Amino acid sequence: MKITTGILFFISLKLLAFSQSGPGGVGNSTNNEIWLVVEGNCFTDAGTTLGGNNASIQQWNDLSGNGNHAIETTPAFMPTLETNQANGFSSLMFDGGNDRILSSGVATSNQTTIFVAVKFNALTNNNDGIIQASPAGTAFTSSVNDKSIGMWINTSNGNIWGRGIQSNNTQRNISQTTSLSTGQFYIIAQDFNGSTIQQYVNGATAGNTIYNGTIKSWTEFGIARQGTESLDGELLEIIVYTNSVNAAQRIIIDNYLAAKYNLTLTSNDLYVQDNGVNGDFDFDVAGIGRIDASNTHTDAQGSGILRISNPSGLNNNEFLFWGHNNGVQQATETADVPAGVQGRFDREWRFNEVNTLGVAIDVGSVDMAWDLSGLGSVTASDLRLLIDSDNDGSFADETPISGANSGGGDVYEFTGVTGITNNTRLTLGTADLSQTPLPIELISFEVSPINSTVQLDWATASETNNDFFSIERSKDAQEWNVLKEISGAGNSSKKLDYQAIDENPLTGLSYYRLKQTDYNGKFQYFATRVVEVNQKIESDFQFYPNPADDMLLIYSSKKTYRVQILDVLGHAVLTANNPTVMEMSSVPTGTYFLRAEFTNGTVINRKLVVSR
Repeated sequence: MKITTGILFFISLKLLAFSQSGPGGVGNSTNNEIWLVVEGNCFTDAGTTLGGNNASIQQWNDLSGNGNHAIETTPAFMPTLETNQANGFSSLMFDGGNDRILSSGVATSNQTTIFVAVKFNALTNNNDGIIQASPAGTAFTSSVNDKSIGMWINTSNGNIWGRGIQSNNTQRNISQTTSLSTGQFYIIAQDFNGSTIQQYVNGATAGNTIYNGTIKSWTEFGIARQGTESLDGELLEIIVYTNSVNAAQRIIIDNYLAAKYNLTLTSNDLYVQDNGVNGDFDFDVAGIGRIDASNTHTDAQGSGILRISNPSGLNNNEFLFWGHNNGVQQATETADVPAGVQGRFDREWRFNEVNTLGVAIDVGSVDMAWDLSGLGSVTASDLRLLIDSDNDGSFADETPISGANSGGGDVYEFTGVTGITNNTRLTLGTADLSQTPLPIELISFEVSPINSTVQLDWATASETNNDFFSIERSKDAQEWNVLKEISGAGNSSKKLDYQAIDENPLTGLSYYRLKQTDYNGKFQYFATRVVEVNQKIESDFQFYPNPADDMLLIYSSKKTYRVQILDVLGHAVLTANNPTVMEMSSVPTGTYFLRAEFTNGTVINRKLVVSR
């Protein structure tokens, strides 16, 4: 059976050698030395147990491919995970006292560009640290000469600044020209280009200074503290390059961060498809562009499956950006397709093709390569590009584009594509669902304690030769026992829902995983889920009706708790503290999960259907 869990987030290793797979499609593991994203990458231990809301975080995993995880093993110094802080994404909160986290053994150079997405909750110390890079063995040192690179905020006036220390120990302080406010997230970049240290805030130039092109050696990258002064605030993402990114690349990364976290850039806010009125195409945003002949970026993929390169008519101050709506990455849509196409991705991409004034332009033809790893059998001649050229929200009235070539390793390329214009939508389809079905993922697998039982719900978007599913349970995630076997559908091209009940669950924490077996005996495992059964709290927490309409009633004997309504991707669409009634009229019809979090650490997850 050809399904894989989740949305494809990591780029296949075969592409890393040459594709621009870093943030926004800028760089890869050769120069993107650190890439720390809070959402989905913060653990309460050494990279095994993902943290929940208010959890203390020991390890923040690095996505750059270099393994530069940020780690703090002293409990009193660990930051805290806060869910749903910026556009549904989590943040790491630092208390302004002892909190910190460190990435060690970093490969560095005399040139670098560093991006942070940060919020200041209060201005607590003299100079609250955001980052401090130091020589080996001197992490968080108070010695001025060992603060090779620093970024901090002057709490007396709110000005952002920092410094670089040259190899001869000369301090080069960045001028303080931009004052920041508490309570809002900022994108701050600091660029060392070999002659100038330039700071940017939300895309606009801030303070700067000159340096002699050398920076004192630094392999320790300290986060949220400089010396003894910690950040009183929150971080969403940190990006570190071992080179100075050019002006076009910096604008692309700024737009990637702004779209992802729903932030507004002061300068060069060029990608606007992330706005709600445009449909929230704010996932895996990437771009290509040119400021001048010395500042270009013409090949980008980012964390998504779409790579765009080789624009034929890219001129000065012109950019092409794209992002998707996070729809199901599989050919489940069979109605809104033109003649000759049997199915298309539910996921759609949308584009901005503009100059730095935001005016629509034409960058010429481009090459589009799709990494279809995990999609099973693909015949290149079946693939079709679908472009909503008249931007009417329908693909059925469009002319499909054929001519894909196999680039090897599950990569398929359309060359010389000319149909992309500003604001247009695009998706990928197949002319033969039996030969190129484009299956990709198990849509969901959720485990919920309900009174004295545990309910397991999962859904598939398509199945090929699926004999049966097995539900396995473990107390320690090491020794597993088969609880139940559920027959599969064999072959299916539509969404199917499954459910199983564990009538005698283990008390406390336990682990569940889903195994799928083909008719020929081949099998695969999907993601493990952990659940805590606390029968007293379960029986003392109830909500109704389910399915819900415009009102949801909540009962809990525990008076301090938080309730979140989560979509199938885990993004919070509604949050309330200690509610007895939740107004649901703003929640679209569909399947959700209700998550209740109690101050004693107990978490309850239950399936909720909204139907009108």
